[in-house]
Amino acid sequence: MLGPAVAIVIVNAANSTSEGTAFAIAHQGGTTFMVTNNHVIASGSRIQVLFLDGRHFNATLKGTDAIGDIAVLSIADGSLPLATFGDSSKVRLGQQVVAIGSPLGTAGSVTQGIISALHRSITAGGAVSGPSESLPDVLQTDAAINPGNSGGPLADGAGNVVGVNTAADRSGTKVGFAIPSLLVKRLADDLIAGRRPTHPFLGVSFIEESEALASGIDVAGYGTLVQSTVAGSSAAKAGIKPGDIIQKVDGTALNNGQTLAGVLQLHEVGDHVKLTILRGGSTQDFEVTLGARPAGT
Repeated sequence: MLGPAVAIVIVNAANSTSEGTAFAIAHQGGTTFMVTNNHVIASGSRIQVLFLDGRHFNATLKGTDAIGDIAVLSIADGSLPLATFGDSSKVRLGQQVVAIGSPLGTAGSVTQGIISALHRSITAGGAVSGPSESLPDVLQTDAAINPGNSGGPLADGAGNVVGVNTAADRSGTKVGFAIPSLLVKRLADDLIAGRRPTHPFLGVSFIEESEALASGIDVAGYGTLVQSTVAGSSAAKAGIKPGDIIQKVDGTALNNGQTLAGVLQLHEVGDHVKLTILRGGSTQDFEVTLGARPAGT
């Protein structure tokens, strides 16, 4: 059961208190590690977690990744129930999901919905005086996500976590977003191991096909239009140029909702990828070694 692994997160800052959700993912000796959103715990001076059975603990911040909006907490109890990650790459449109969280401080609240869209890009935030993060590839769901749900699991019908709830669109109705589980697990594993998570960096400024067409730019074929490259970046070294259209990454076509950022974020720094580029009416393959995202970008 996923429910017992989920807890309210209570964050005390200098002049405020905020709440979110976390869930347990791993044991290590006498410690349990829990995942939540970075924006839930940002600026907090004291973090507590409260489980459905009434057990409550002071939590220590093991590590955080602001770029991915993920944080890992450690709890001095190695016996807490654990959630199980599913494979977010296998999630499909229309698939039923449930969002578990703590809206308005009520533990264990469950809302049901479907996966409304894949590969959305958003700016997420939510903590009192907390930061916001640009998230390039998230799941969209119509399961209700309210204040306090941030950091909680989005689960499939088998109870496996396919995403971490991170934001809701207050201008829309039944529009919520979750960070894909494959990315969450990679970042959390790094933080638990004491490693600083890295994010792959291609080094291009780009717009998606829909944006280009809306701006009056003619796009031959399909794909992601490169507008510029960063000097010295992987893309520049590989010979990618403005005006190129990236159509595939390792054979994955950038159509039917697939995005360049979404495909790349599941890679590691140093990975070799093959980009299929449309240039001058013909396609070419470029081998690129992904660099690390520079600080401050």
